[in-house]
Amino acid sequence: MKKKLLALLVIGSAVVGSSCSKIKEATNQDITITGAEVTFVVAPKDVSTGSVELKSETATTDLDALIKSKASGFGLKNLKSLKIKTLTAEITNGFDATNNNFSSFKDLSATLEATGKTPFTANYVGTPAASSTSINFAVSNTVDLKDLVSAGTLKYTLKATVLKKNANNLTIKVKTTYDAVVGL
Repeated sequence: MKKKLLALLVIGSAVVGSSCSKIKEATNQDITITGAEVTFVVAPKDVSTGSVELKSETATTDLDALIKSKASGFGLKNLKSLKIKTLTAEITNGFDATNNNFSSFKDLSATLEATGKTPFTANYVGTPAASSTSINFAVSNTVDLKDLVSAGTLKYTLKATVLKKNANNLTIKVKTTYDAVVGL
C-alpha cells in the first residue's frame, strides 16, 4: 500500500512539474524592441591603411520600459533572451555624392560595449556605393545580448578604413532593433 501511494505521489509530482514548465513556456512572448538611436558627428579623417576609430558615443536605454511598452505585464526581470535583429547607419546631414559619403570608407564596423560585459561587433564588408545614405551591418542573431544591453549604458564605436578624406563633417545615426523573448 505504501509503495502504491509513494508511486502515485512521484507520478503526480512529475505531472505537476511538467505542467508548470509547459505553462511557463506558453506565456513566452516574442517582441521586437528598438534600441536608442545614437548620433555621431564624424569629422573628416585622413586616409588610413587600416581600421581607425571614426567616433564613439555613449547612450542609455531603459530596457525595462521598452519591454513594458511592448509586452504588458513583463519587464526586464522577465527577459529570457535578446538577440540583435538589425543594426543600421544612416547619414542624416553632410551627405554629398561626390565628396562626403559612405564610399569614403571600407570595411565599417560598429561595436557595442558596456563595462564588464563582452562587446558585440557588427561589420559592413566592402565599400558602399557613393549614392548610399544608409548601410546595414551584418549581424549575428545567434548571440544573446541580454547581459550586454541590460547594463543600460552602452558605448557605440564606429570604425573603418578611410579611403578618402571627407570634405565636411558627416552626421550619422545608428539604430538597433532586437528580437526579445519575455516570459515567466
